[in-house]
Amino acid sequence: MRAWCPRCDVVRPGQTTCPACGTPLATLQEPQPPSTPDAADAPAAADQPAPPPKAPSRLRVALLVTVVVLAGLAFVAGRSGARPAPPAAPATTTPPATTAPAAGDDLRELGWRSGPRRGITITAVSVRRLATPDRETSALLTLRVQGLPPGQRLFAFRGLRLLDVGGGVFSTPEEEPIGDQVGTPVGSTQDPDTYMVLTAPAPRLQSLASVEVGGLLVVRPPTATIGVDVGASWPARPPLRSAGPGSADRLTVTVPGGSLSDRDLELPVRLAAVLVGGGRAVVALDTRELSSALEAYPGTGTLPLGAELRAGRRVLCSRTVLLRGGAVQEGAAVVLACRTRPVARLEVAVGAGVRRLQVGAVLKP
Repeated sequence: MRAWCPRCDVVRPGQTTCPACGTPLATLQEPQPPSTPDAADAPAAADQPAPPPKAPSRLRVALLVTVVVLAGLAFVAGRSGARPAPPAAPATTTPPATTAPAAGDDLRELGWRSGPRRGITITAVSVRRLATPDRETSALLTLRVQGLPPGQRLFAFRGLRLLDVGGGVFSTPEEEPIGDQVGTPVGSTQDPDTYMVLTAPAPRLQSLASVEVGGLLVVRPPTATIGVDVGASWPARPPLRSAGPGSADRLTVTVPGGSLSDRDLELPVRLAAVLVGGGRAVVALDTRELSSALEAYPGTGTLPLGAELRAGRRVLCSRTVLLRGGAVQEGAAVVLACRTRPVARLEVAVGAGVRRLQVGAVLKP
């Protein structure tokens, strides 16, 4: 793991705070080294019977999804009108080989769209069938969700069902606890409105007759805010000027009952640093106390923590991290780095948990 100082813009390995300016460091993920085969992976001798087929592996399916997502991003971006991103770096691990079914059977374009409900439109874009050499199959369903409030992030579908021509189950999506709800987590794509969901197993794609979406799970609006007077005189270029919050540097985030406990929980988040200058405002939130408080609730599902940086009524930028089992998945410091003109006052808003948007959409030809 590497640590980065948002104020000095310098990587400082093996430290949690910057020795030069004292700013809490954001954690950067190191690339994983390529895996090496071991003796357990060596082929069996010719005179030994072959081992029985392995049970479906969630890890194998997850790696398989990664391969298909990378291969299908160009397709999704083209249909959504989004500008394609630069090519991704080569994978550091060798994914499992896949075998495609007969030509024309591994991809079905759908284009099924529901009418607007509460201003939200959902479209089933396509479904792809995946298969491994062990004949394990899964389906990758691509859905587009339009009409969410600006800055709103979709975490999961609730009540997602894929039905066949006979009215039975075509394929089953996996659900998990998310905040105080249960839903099917989504995977993101280059298009911010387009998401992917993995289901298993996957029969013939032509037998898929409809897709039902009961609701959407999105991040809760911020419930805690803190203002910081930064002054209108900002440096024109780095280094940025510190505009620390002073003694009033703590927010109390309310996590609704049912997410981690039967009652509402109030968890602390500290405003560690505020830096301005060079056309940017940078805020670092220290979530170590919150993470420590969540250790009392092991085995919980995913809990989103969302933060916004505002100037008056304008949201300059936002970011969401995931808390899982009492650990922040993206580092101990949540850093918001927003481009903005100089302003005299900034406001930080934080919220935790998810809320449900009921849509009751049925997608079919």
